[in-house]
Amino acid sequence: MRKILIKLCIIALILFLIVWGLSILKCEILTSKYGSQFELIHQENTMIGNIEYLKVLNYTRDTAQVYYVSENRSAGNILMFYKDNDNWCCDSWNTVWSKTGSADGFVWPYIR
Repeated sequence: MRKILIKLCIIALILFLIVWGLSILKCEILTSKYGSQFELIHQENTMIGNIEYLKVLNYTRDTAQVYYVSENRSAGNILMFYKDNDNWCCDSWNTVWSKTGSADGFVWPYIR
């Protein structure tokens, strides 16, 4: 019985790592393909300021979800964009975590 439990735990861990790895791979591919479109657009109507890096979490023809990490890794924010006449517009944002504030959330895939 103990061997079965150990095997099930190992299988569950391997499945988790596969799902996590595929999520990060998807994120890296989207960032590589579309990230340049969002490098400066966050400054138009948000208070994020300078960023250290960004990751494109989801992307469709008309919407995008982008994860921004602020300069000096002081905060992480997810901005939702929609396309209006071939221009990306910020629809909303959510602070996921912050070193100075109370937001200490979680983003999937976990990239901090």
